[in-house]
Amino acid sequence: MSSSYSFLLAGRELDVFLSFSGKKALDMDFGYDLSRNGIKSFKSESWKEKSFKPIDRQTLEALTESKVAVVMTSDEEASSVGFLEELLVILEFQEKRSLTVIPIFLTKRPLDMEEVSHLFPERDRTWRTVIAKLENISAQYSLSRNLAVIHGTHRIKQVADDIRLMFLSCASSDFKGLAGMDRHLKAFHELLALDSDKEVRTVGIWGCAGVGKTTLARYAYAEIFVEFHTHLFVENIQDMKQKLLENIEVEEDVTSSDHERNEITEARNKHRKVLLVADGVKDSEQGQWIKEYANWFAPGSRIILITQDKSVLEESEVNHVYEVGSLRYDEALQLFSRFAFRQPYPPPEFERLSVRAVQLAGFLPMAIRLFGSFLTGRGKEEWEATLLKLSAKQSKEAVEVWKIMEASEDEHIVEASSQR
Repeated sequence: MSSSYSFLLAGRELDVFLSFSGKKALDMDFGYDLSRNGIKSFKSESWKEKSFKPIDRQTLEALTESKVAVVMTSDEEASSVGFLEELLVILEFQEKRSLTVIPIFLTKRPLDMEEVSHLFPERDRTWRTVIAKLENISAQYSLSRNLAVIHGTHRIKQVADDIRLMFLSCASSDFKGLAGMDRHLKAFHELLALDSDKEVRTVGIWGCAGVGKTTLARYAYAEIFVEFHTHLFVENIQDMKQKLLENIEVEEDVTSSDHERNEITEARNKHRKVLLVADGVKDSEQGQWIKEYANWFAPGSRIILITQDKSVLEESEVNHVYEVGSLRYDEALQLFSRFAFRQPYPPPEFERLSVRAVQLAGFLPMAIRLFGSFLTGRGKEEWEATLLKLSAKQSKEAVEVWKIMEASEDEHIVEASSQR
């Protein structure tokens, strides 16, 4: 999970509730595609329940915590009492507007409810009503139907990406204006020049580690992806070519050769506006290949390359470049206070220590968030001891400092336990 995205979901124990009508639906392994996007999911096992009984406490707690429920159904096995009763509760949460429900029907035929309805005839009408409601909800979501027949694996990835964007858009609204993001976004949007459809424009983002390059790209991505036919955020540069082809090609003939598939993809993408973000570009060879692939896209497409090395962008002949610098003093203090105190500014008695923490963090967002999260809820003596230790290790990168802080936390727990 990328550090930027885990920050957006910080403090959450659970994001998505996964409900399955049976083992066939479960086998799609949708949870993996969510986890690779940094989204925490709960896999319900209610479908195994054949007898009639209330929803268990763990399932209710998971539904309460989740913001999205994905209901995956298959007609290759009969529906169970557990799944249908769980669906009733899911839609109750949805009607209270505390849960977004995304139905995924793996086949076209309706669910097989004959056996369970015969065993519990008094629940038949209730269950059929709730299935009808699920059908109505599915009409609002274009990827709900027939995933197993039409490239199911690829569609599942699209659904996972849609959910990630849903969370990201919410997070962008919650944190917009925080730590200079408005300032960065305004300048970056000018470089993107979204009003122009004359060219495929490549834009670079560069800056030192932990400065917020990926965070900026994700905010921008969440704001503009709806303007493009195809959108993709690639975080792992390894095997990038395979990832791009896998995610941007659609419904190709699997019997075709690589050359034939490339020609099909090129022909299709020439008419499609594409938004592609590539994070962690390390050398000009990667940058040049991405730009070459981008020549397949329709005018108006946007390619965003993210790197720590400005020379990579220069060697890749990227003419539109944005440097993400460290935070200003007021922005850094505001960000730190949000994580350390859950409020815009530090309390007066912690103001001096907060300023010191921000300085030790080098005004870098990643380090500031780590420091603030670690120090929250601690007393002044602990603050002073921690900052003294961090000062001695100031030359180390934020991740190394975090390891030191974690070690301090372990020592604190052991000491507290020995005093009991």
